[in-house]
Amino acid sequence: MVVIYVDILIVINLAVDYLLLFGTARLAGTQFIRKKGFLGALTGAVYSLVIFLDISRLFFALTKFAVSAIMVAVTFGKRKALDFIRLLLLFYICGFLFSGFMMLVNSIVHADSFFVKGGIVYFEFSAIGIVLSGTAAFLITEVCRRIFRRGEPEGIFIAKVFFNGKHTVLKCFLDTGNSLCDPLSGTPVAVTSLKSLGKILPEKMFFAIKENSLSTEYKLRMIPCKTVSGSVLILAFRPEKIIFENEKGEFEAEDIMVGVSENAPEETLIIGNDLILKEVTGGEQNENI
Repeated sequence: MVVIYVDILIVINLAVDYLLLFGTARLAGTQFIRKKGFLGALTGAVYSLVIFLDISRLFFALTKFAVSAIMVAVTFGKRKALDFIRLLLLFYICGFLFSGFMMLVNSIVHADSFFVKGGIVYFEFSAIGIVLSGTAAFLITEVCRRIFRRGEPEGIFIAKVFFNGKHTVLKCFLDTGNSLCDPLSGTPVAVTSLKSLGKILPEKMFFAIKENSLSTEYKLRMIPCKTVSGSVLILAFRPEKIIFENEKGEFEAEDIMVGVSENAPEETLIIGNDLILKEVTGGEQNENI
């Protein structure tokens, strides 16, 4: 007889559901906001308590599907019907990969210590074991992403930054070591100089950034940034959009912020590898999967 501890049940499902949702975002090539991901995972973790109820398999199946849809909706927000269905399918694909791998590992290490009911997983596993198994399962998901998802456009050389109804054209430099992002939302941050944005920034915003003062009017954010000389704070804002151009076509960043640094080269936008891009074709945007 398996003895189920509520705290272990919730923690395990919270951790696994979070990894599932993060893996879904990676496979889909879409933005993952940590707070929303946590709320989505928490929804699944709370639902895991249904394991204590004596209900039919049909009810389990229907409610499990409904909760999965809610988790995806909470994590990824309002989507078009086809996009939502795609995310839901990818969520289940990640689920098959994660659960299959973790059950395999657990059955080898502790053959009689896991219990499954209606898709709810409970097993007595050490914290280190959960982290290692979950990490390994996520790496499998990453391998699948790299195999099945069309690669991000390479050789990006032009960036059009749109803001305030205007746009400016900058050279684009890919810095593979640049992992700068907003600590609250996880949004990637590209970096450029203030002078590079002089054509598109309102005068008040330009001088606010120049004086390194926050502006609630333009929703400026302070972003911690590590440089060769040490850690600094730079101001960043969310542009209307950024279009990248190369020999393969035009690509729009799904979600991005622009940080302003006095050390950045002029007329150049520095980006990292974490951007999620959508191909722009004939005025329509199609996500690279």
